[in-house]
Amino acid sequence: MIQYQGKAGFMWFTGVIEDRNDPLFLNRVRVRIYGGHSHDKQLIATADLPWAEVMMPTTSPSLSGLGTTTHGLVEGSTVMGFYRDNLNMQDPVIIGSFIGIPQEYYRIDESVDDEGTRNFQQILRSTEDGFNDPRLASESSYKGTPDGPSPKHINRGYGLTLALDKSPSRLGKDAEVYPKEEYLKSSSVNHLAKGINSLPLKDDINGAYPKLEIFNGEPKRRPIFDPVYPFNHVHETESGHIIELDDTPDKERIHLMHRSGTRIEIGEKGDYNNVVRRDKYTVVLGDDTVIISGEVKVNVEGDCMVTTEGSASIIAGKDVHIVAQQDVNLLASASLKVIALKDIILKAVGKVKIQ
Repeated sequence: MIQYQGKAGFMWFTGVIEDRNDPLFLNRVRVRIYGGHSHDKQLIATADLPWAEVMMPTTSPSLSGLGTTTHGLVEGSTVMGFYRDNLNMQDPVIIGSFIGIPQEYYRIDESVDDEGTRNFQQILRSTEDGFNDPRLASESSYKGTPDGPSPKHINRGYGLTLALDKSPSRLGKDAEVYPKEEYLKSSSVNHLAKGINSLPLKDDINGAYPKLEIFNGEPKRRPIFDPVYPFNHVHETESGHIIELDDTPDKERIHLMHRSGTRIEIGEKGDYNNVVRRDKYTVVLGDDTVIISGEVKVNVEGDCMVTTEGSASIIAGKDVHIVAQQDVNLLASASLKVIALKDIILKAVGKVKIQ
């Protein structure tokens, strides 16, 4: 009888990702499967879990570097998949992940005493137990553990290599084991998507970030920030880069922020805010035209220099004012012409010299 993949149906599973550092760059992850693997790492360590391929969406061709070629799974992600080899269960494939409400514990053990009373014990999360993020402080920290190289009772000369010191982290914070403490007992949907302003509020130049104020025990939101779930579509990376595409009625906006705080934000009426935390460079290899219907204000706290290799013109429909708190120097290598259709007034507290 002809045998082929899928003929006997799907063998489904649910599991937890414990390693994503694929040495072959094939997007694979190590997954500990409920019902198939024990939480006891003496029985099966993270480094002995099977590699599972991750099925990418059809919006990505998964070929020649095109589209989105890396998944977004991290250690601790709860996923669902199937065995491509059916009952052999040696070729797992991940097809999706789940949002949940992570707790401080990861399992509940049940016991029954001599009188038949059922007792339940919450087992707290630990890197030493399976079904948890196994990352330790550094690669050397795995030595002597089931996840390290050449562990006891396991014939293996390799171990985990990705540790917290080499993992992404937010600016000013150390990398942390997943799930993040701030998301415990809360939905893993991004706080910004839920309308909770988790961005760093800072006293910044010109109010780029409003001063943090407390109102009824909660920090006030940024004036432009007022999303309603489920309309704010948020993508946040591990180091804190954020993209928000907010479709909240009458509050539609786009927000792109680097982990440093440099950001652009477009409000519901088209207002555009740009905050740059450090230096800014703009290079235009062709023409550059700027048309502004309203007023323009430029405030520079340091020196300002405008250099052009061609001609420079300042044309105003009304008055032109040049005010300097110190000296003003005009230097022309050729002729200097001053033409006025009315009066010319030269006034000085001291002497006026013409040489």
